[in-house]
Amino acid sequence: MPGTNPHPLAWTFAPDLTLHTDQTITGVAELLHSARPILLDLADRPDLREAARDWGQRVDVHTAKAGRRPADALLVRPDGHISWVTPIDEPADTAVPALREALFIWFGTP
Repeated sequence: MPGTNPHPLAWTFAPDLTLHTDQTITGVAELLHSARPILLDLADRPDLREAARDWGQRVDVHTAKAGRRPADALLVRPDGHISWVTPIDEPADTAVPALREALFIWFGTP
């Protein structure tokens, strides 16, 4: 995982948070039914969604609110493991490059 200080959620199974989107209430497990990786934006971070846009053919991006937000965003593999985390309020100048690096490592060149 990119970065020198991994988040405690890194390499764990994604918690099945209750997620509130504009359309519905769902959970992480339900989002993984597509068998595709997901970037779960829990803090409405347009900078992270934009950084992931080039991988849109391979990674689904979801924005949602969670009751107890464990991080600003999670990159979750199809098997449910978290492969990248940005801590709450991590600045864009470190979060965006780290996300791009994680997307490249896990999902190749955009």
